[in-house]
Amino acid sequence: MVMPRVLGTLLLLLLLLLASGMQTEPPEPPRSICLGLSDLAGHYDNLGLNDAAECSRKCQPGKSDTCNVGNLQSYWLNYETHLVEENKTNTVNMSFVKVLVQNFNTNLSEDLHFSLEPSQIPMQVTAKGEDKPPNGVRLPRSLFRSLPGNRSVVRLAITILDISPGNLFKGSQLSLGDGSHVLNNRLVGLSVGQTPVTGLPEPLELVFSHQDQRNMTFTCVFWDVTKGPTGDWSSKGCFTEHKAQRTICHCDHLTFFTLLLRPVLDKATVQALTRISQAGCGVSMVFLAFTIVLYIALSPGLGHRPHPQQAEPDLPAGCVAGPCEQPSLERQEELSAAPKGGAWYLRFSRQRFKSEDAPKIHVALSVSLFLLNLAFLVNVGSGSQGSHAACWVRGGILHYFLLCTFTWMGLEAFHLYLLVIRVFNTYFGHYFLKLSLVGWGLPALMVIGTGSANSYGHYTIRDKENRTSLELCWFQEQPAALYITVHGYFLLTFLFGSMVLALVAWKIFTLSSATAGKEQGQNRKGLVTVLGLSSLVGVTWGLAVLTPLGLSTVYIFALFNSLQGVFIFCWFAILYFPSQSTTSSSSGTARLDQAHSVSHE
Repeated sequence: MVMPRVLGTLLLLLLLLLASGMQTEPPEPPRSICLGLSDLAGHYDNLGLNDAAECSRKCQPGKSDTCNVGNLQSYWLNYETHLVEENKTNTVNMSFVKVLVQNFNTNLSEDLHFSLEPSQIPMQVTAKGEDKPPNGVRLPRSLFRSLPGNRSVVRLAITILDISPGNLFKGSQLSLGDGSHVLNNRLVGLSVGQTPVTGLPEPLELVFSHQDQRNMTFTCVFWDVTKGPTGDWSSKGCFTEHKAQRTICHCDHLTFFTLLLRPVLDKATVQALTRISQAGCGVSMVFLAFTIVLYIALSPGLGHRPHPQQAEPDLPAGCVAGPCEQPSLERQEELSAAPKGGAWYLRFSRQRFKSEDAPKIHVALSVSLFLLNLAFLVNVGSGSQGSHAACWVRGGILHYFLLCTFTWMGLEAFHLYLLVIRVFNTYFGHYFLKLSLVGWGLPALMVIGTGSANSYGHYTIRDKENRTSLELCWFQEQPAALYITVHGYFLLTFLFGSMVLALVAWKIFTLSSATAGKEQGQNRKGLVTVLGLSSLVGVTWGLAVLTPLGLSTVYIFALFNSLQGVFIFCWFAILYFPSQSTTSSSSGTARLDQAHSVSHE
């Protein structure tokens, strides 16, 4: 009876010791497959492939702690070698990778053709003449004869790999944030195992079908593992042939290929556009300075009148740059008794300048545009020289005056809306002061918020060969602040200004048709008015929407947009320094405007 008790006690002690040892051991931390990936090396079963594909999707820009880019790329680059050397599988059909592996006799009598449709496994086809697949590869028969080793049979692997829009196979050319990308995020791999194939006497042909994009360049590239720490894209040994809705790549080696899409601007184009912009901005600054000086000369005392709707009887084709209120009977008699001609109009304009808000808004826009052009010229001239703090300041100043310009163009549209569309019940106390708070204060708040996120810094524009074309201080990357405070803000102000301008044009030409036969030249005056107002609300900036149509539209945008100051000065001169013929015919327009205003009372 003693022995069983002793054995039972010993067994109980042993179980207690095991239990205590299990409790003292710390729990094993979860294994991060994507950070290591060394565990996946050589594991090309379905589980390993799915893990690698999941890591490719998780490997997103700005999240380098979620994956090991170098190991993940090496995993896929070695996959074809594994299929050729160690695996007997002939096809792989998964959502992210599709492979055809097949043995071929090296003594071929004709070239080999394969279709490379993204949704299908690569397939050998018979292609003669024009009967060729839209996406495919042609392997010349001389390729197999030139392989070393005098082999009679060679095992060939053709792979279509989906790399997903992440950090995988990114390289320096796709990390610029300029819209460059790989066509459809797919690579095409060609391999005969560990044997390197280079310097082919007759190049192979890869055909990629795509939609024509005039604002992008298409370049045939391959993944060069010798470039950089983890490899990079290179076009060495490849020739790019452009055709309608397809690109043909002629390459003299076997590896992973793709079609690289990059913006069309090269160094010469960037320099030409920069010179055009600099010349246009310089000319605009001169005319904007004339505008400001003329306003100061006409208005020695910058007074303020609380009500924005005051009479401007002789504005072209309707009171679109000044108020629309019927003058008093004494004022009408004074106007009718006044001498006609430019001298009388100039005296009347001097009195009018002291109290009107429209010229003040024009000049505020002129000041903001003048300072924007100045900041742009200084920024482009100095490039990214100086310390990071100095570049940060220059980028912030350029951003501020750009936003001020957008804001004042929007306020011009708002003032037009009050004058022509709403007309009545438009009294605002301290009207121009409130506009100034918005015009100069709102951009300041946006710049302070953007600067606190450290968004400003060195910005580099590169050509398709990855060479520096232009350096300046701007947004150092492509952050969300750029799309919100520049692209989005401009779009809002431009759409608002365009809608107001369309309504004003409709009113002007409706009035012109109602007065046809009573006064000559109304359509011409209306057209001049609409063109003048378009410079105030920033229609020239809207040409940026057309730049994807081609390089010619980029030049048109750079030219016309840089000359906005000239257009504003011309409108200012036409409005406040009309010719004698325009002045003598203004009374008819005044009566029509007054009748239009009275009809709403």
